[in-house]
Amino acid sequence: MIHEVFDIGNLRIAFRRVEASHGMPGVDGVSIAAFRHRLDENLYALSAELGDGRYTPLPLLRFLVAKPDGSPRGLCVPCVRDRVAQAAVLNLVEPIFEAQFEDASFAYRRGRSVRQAARRIKELRDRGYKYVVEADIDSFFDNVDHGLLLGKVGRLIYDPCVVRIIRDWVKAEVYDGEKVYVLDKGICQGSVISPVLANLFLDEFDEAILARGHKLVRYSDDFIVLAKSRTEAGNALSCIEEVLAHLCLALDPGDTHVTDFEKGFKYLGLLFVGGSIFAPFDRPPREKRVLYMPPPFDITGYLAARRSRSAGE
Repeated sequence: MIHEVFDIGNLRIAFRRVEASHGMPGVDGVSIAAFRHRLDENLYALSAELGDGRYTPLPLLRFLVAKPDGSPRGLCVPCVRDRVAQAAVLNLVEPIFEAQFEDASFAYRRGRSVRQAARRIKELRDRGYKYVVEADIDSFFDNVDHGLLLGKVGRLIYDPCVVRIIRDWVKAEVYDGEKVYVLDKGICQGSVISPVLANLFLDEFDEAILARGHKLVRYSDDFIVLAKSRTEAGNALSCIEEVLAHLCLALDPGDTHVTDFEKGFKYLGLLFVGGSIFAPFDRPPREKRVLYMPPPFDITGYLAARRSRSAGE
């Protein structure tokens, strides 16, 4: 598989995928436009590093943006070079992972959307599933267990070179403006490959909930379970807690409760009340207001120190 990853044609497709996202520069300060200006040179250099095993990602740039309620959320952005490498791997592993995913999962998948998730909820409501378990995983992206995640990757991807590269992205170095540190758990929001890894990690959750006969609708780490009685909903909640504990995760007790369609509930930006679904009228696009951006990273000093460590080894 690694030979397909560093194929120049695959890398060109990967760059177009990254370019379409209009993302910001990472710690090296190289923008998408600057990377494109020397595209052939950059892609051939990346191909060579991936091919001979020299590829090592640079630290992620961590900054803070405001959540809708104004509280800070940390985002981590790889440099453009690493985003292209991630997209190149994603082009090959995405179909393999996708084949494992359940029909109850709607986020980050081709041909699936919030609209389809809402349609599934309506279908279940019309079949008599009137009660809803609203649940929120406590800081999911910050708490993903690396050992469990990489075990899932290793069971599906047999090329050790590709697994090693994914491991390096999962156990990434992060620059937060004060120091460079290594992640010991969690998936960084902002990486190209993070969404599919999040779905892979939660696929076991989907399978366990569905295997026990519960009706699940999941969109990333945001999910609901529908039931025909309040007792059934309570049993589903206990099941959810048990399965999440097995994955080293927990529910946020402040955002977890049982409700019904008569009382109404909000999910995925929609309001479900009785037999109706309401969407906000002329909702403005969400803008990520930056609360903190780190000062420029000393990339020259960092690379010199990394070369010294490699020479010492």
